[in-house]
Amino acid sequence: MSNTIETKIISKYFLILTLINTVAAIFFTLPILIPTSGIPLIVGVFPGTWLLIGYFLFLIVGVIGMLGWSIMYNLMGPMFNRSRTYKKLAIIQLVFIELSIYGVASTISYIGWSGGQALRQGFSIASVGFLIEPYVLPTGVFVSLVLVGQLCGIINIFSTIRMKQ
Repeated sequence: MSNTIETKIISKYFLILTLINTVAAIFFTLPILIPTSGIPLIVGVFPGTWLLIGYFLFLIVGVIGMLGWSIMYNLMGPMFNRSRTYKKLAIIQLVFIELSIYGVASTISYIGWSGGQALRQGFSIASVGFLIEPYVLPTGVFVSLVLVGQLCGIINIFSTIRMKQ
Protein backbone atom coordinates (compact mmCIF):
# COMPACT_ATOMS: atom_id res chain seq x y z
CA MET A 1 0.00 0.00 0.00
CA SER A 2 1.40 3.34 -1.03
CA ASN A 3 1.96 6.02 1.58
CA THR A 4 1.29 8.78 -0.95
CA ILE A 5 -1.78 9.91 -2.86
CA GLU A 6 -2.25 12.19 -5.85
CA THR A 7 -2.68 15.83 -4.91
CA LYS A 8 -5.53 16.14 -7.42
CA ILE A 9 -7.50 13.45 -5.56
CA ILE A 10 -7.06 15.16 -2.17
CA SER A 11 -7.95 18.47 -3.82
CA LYS A 12 -11.13 16.87 -5.16
CA TYR A 13 -12.07 15.54 -1.69
CA PHE A 14 -11.64 18.99 -0.16
CA LEU A 15 -13.75 20.50 -2.96
CA ILE A 16 -16.51 17.93 -2.40
CA LEU A 17 -16.53 18.76 1.31
CA THR A 18 -16.63 22.46 0.44
CA LEU A 19 -19.81 21.87 -1.55
CA ILE A 20 -21.36 19.72 1.20
CA ASN A 21 -20.51 22.38 3.80
CA THR A 22 -21.97 25.09 1.58
CA VAL A 23 -25.27 23.22 1.40
CA ALA A 24 -25.15 22.74 5.19
CA ALA A 25 -24.50 26.48 5.64
CA ILE A 26 -27.57 27.23 3.55
CA PHE A 27 -29.68 25.05 5.85
CA PHE A 28 -28.11 26.69 8.92
CA THR A 29 -29.15 30.07 7.49
CA LEU A 30 -32.83 29.22 7.01
CA PRO A 31 -33.90 29.55 10.70
CA ILE A 32 -32.27 32.98 10.85
CA LEU A 33 -34.53 34.14 8.03
CA ILE A 34 -37.70 33.07 9.84
CA PRO A 35 -38.67 35.90 12.22
CA THR A 36 -40.93 33.68 14.34
CA SER A 37 -38.00 31.41 15.28
CA GLY A 38 -36.78 34.01 17.77
CA ILE A 39 -33.20 33.72 16.52
CA PRO A 40 -32.93 37.38 15.47
CA LEU A 41 -33.81 38.37 19.06
CA ILE A 42 -31.41 35.85 20.58
CA VAL A 43 -28.44 36.92 18.45
CA GLY A 44 -28.66 40.48 19.75
CA VAL A 45 -27.49 39.67 23.30
CA PHE A 46 -24.80 37.61 25.01
CA PRO A 47 -24.61 34.57 24.84
CA GLY A 48 -26.83 34.58 21.76
CA THR A 49 -23.99 36.18 19.85
CA TRP A 50 -22.20 32.83 20.13
CA LEU A 51 -24.81 31.49 17.71
CA LEU A 52 -23.61 34.02 15.17
CA ILE A 53 -19.95 33.33 15.94
CA GLY A 54 -20.52 29.59 15.42
CA TYR A 55 -22.13 30.29 12.07
CA PHE A 56 -19.30 32.56 10.92
CA LEU A 57 -16.68 30.06 12.09
CA PHE A 58 -18.42 27.38 10.05
CA LEU A 59 -18.42 29.62 6.98
CA ILE A 60 -14.78 30.63 7.41
CA VAL A 61 -13.29 27.22 8.23
CA GLY A 62 -15.86 24.80 6.82
CA VAL A 63 -16.51 26.53 3.51
CA ILE A 64 -13.76 29.04 2.71
CA GLY A 65 -11.02 27.10 4.51
CA MET A 66 -11.85 23.81 2.80
CA LEU A 67 -11.93 25.59 -0.55
CA GLY A 68 -8.52 27.07 0.27
CA TRP A 69 -7.06 23.63 1.00
CA SER A 70 -8.54 22.30 -2.23
CA ILE A 71 -6.86 25.09 -4.17
CA MET A 72 -3.59 24.58 -2.28
CA TYR A 73 -3.40 20.87 -3.10
CA ASN A 74 -4.50 21.53 -6.66
CA LEU A 75 -1.66 24.04 -7.14
CA MET A 76 1.04 21.67 -5.87
CA GLY A 77 1.56 20.33 -9.40
CA PRO A 78 1.82 23.56 -11.38
CA MET A 79 3.71 25.53 -8.72
CA PHE A 80 6.06 22.95 -7.20
CA ASN A 81 5.99 20.12 -9.73
CA ARG A 82 4.57 17.75 -7.12
CA SER A 83 1.77 15.39 -8.05
CA ARG A 84 1.74 13.26 -4.89
CA THR A 85 1.42 14.04 -1.19
CA TYR A 86 1.54 12.06 2.05
CA LYS A 87 -1.68 10.09 2.31
CA LYS A 88 -1.95 9.69 6.11
CA LEU A 89 -1.37 13.37 6.83
CA ALA A 90 -3.87 14.42 4.16
CA ILE A 91 -6.56 12.06 5.46
CA ILE A 92 -5.96 13.05 9.10
CA GLN A 93 -6.18 16.70 8.05
CA LEU A 94 -9.37 16.20 6.10
CA VAL A 95 -11.14 14.17 8.80
CA PHE A 96 -10.03 16.31 11.75
CA ILE A 97 -11.01 19.59 10.14
CA GLU A 98 -14.34 18.36 8.79
CA LEU A 99 -15.59 16.61 11.91
CA SER A 100 -14.23 19.23 14.28
CA ILE A 101 -15.70 22.24 12.49
CA TYR A 102 -19.14 20.64 12.77
CA GLY A 103 -18.41 20.04 16.45
CA VAL A 104 -17.27 23.63 17.04
CA ALA A 105 -20.18 25.14 15.14
CA SER A 106 -22.69 22.86 16.87
CA THR A 107 -21.49 23.42 20.43
CA ILE A 108 -21.01 27.17 20.04
CA SER A 109 -24.39 27.49 18.35
CA TYR A 110 -26.06 25.43 21.05
CA ILE A 111 -24.47 27.61 23.72
CA GLY A 112 -25.76 30.69 21.93
CA TRP A 113 -29.22 29.25 21.40
CA SER A 114 -29.79 27.87 24.88
CA GLY A 115 -28.18 30.83 26.63
CA GLY A 116 -30.09 33.33 24.52
CA GLN A 117 -33.37 31.52 25.12
CA ALA A 118 -32.68 31.44 28.87
CA LEU A 119 -32.04 35.19 28.92
CA ARG A 120 -35.24 35.81 26.98
CA GLN A 121 -37.12 33.80 29.60
CA GLY A 122 -35.72 35.96 32.40
CA PHE A 123 -32.83 33.86 33.72
CA SER A 124 -30.01 35.81 35.35
CA ILE A 125 -26.57 36.04 33.73
CA ALA A 126 -25.16 33.77 36.48
CA SER A 127 -27.82 31.14 35.81
CA VAL A 128 -27.12 31.28 32.09
CA GLY A 129 -23.41 30.86 32.84
CA PHE A 130 -24.13 27.66 34.78
CA LEU A 131 -26.42 26.49 31.98
CA ILE A 132 -23.80 26.83 29.22
CA GLU A 133 -20.73 25.86 31.28
CA PRO A 134 -20.79 22.10 30.42
CA TYR A 135 -20.48 22.93 26.71
CA VAL A 136 -17.45 25.21 26.92
CA LEU A 137 -14.85 22.43 27.38
CA PRO A 138 -16.13 20.33 24.45
CA THR A 139 -16.01 23.46 22.31
CA GLY A 140 -12.37 23.94 23.26
CA VAL A 141 -11.59 20.32 22.40
CA PHE A 142 -13.17 20.72 18.96
CA VAL A 143 -11.25 23.96 18.38
CA SER A 144 -8.02 22.14 19.31
CA LEU A 145 -8.81 19.35 16.86
CA VAL A 146 -9.46 21.87 14.08
CA LEU A 147 -6.05 23.39 14.82
CA VAL A 148 -4.41 19.93 14.78
CA GLY A 149 -6.01 19.29 11.39
CA GLN A 150 -4.75 22.62 10.05
CA LEU A 151 -1.27 21.88 11.41
CA CYS A 152 -1.29 18.47 9.70
CA GLY A 153 -2.14 20.24 6.45
CA ILE A 154 0.69 22.75 6.82
CA ILE A 155 3.17 19.99 7.67
CA ASN A 156 1.91 17.97 4.70
CA ILE A 157 2.31 20.89 2.28
CA PHE A 158 5.88 21.60 3.39
CA SER A 159 6.73 17.87 3.44
CA THR A 160 5.34 17.50 -0.07
CA ILE A 161 7.40 20.43 -1.32
CA ARG A 162 10.54 18.86 0.17
CA MET A 163 9.62 15.33 -1.02
CA LYS A 164 12.11 13.68 -3.35
CA GLN A 165 10.62 12.70 -6.65
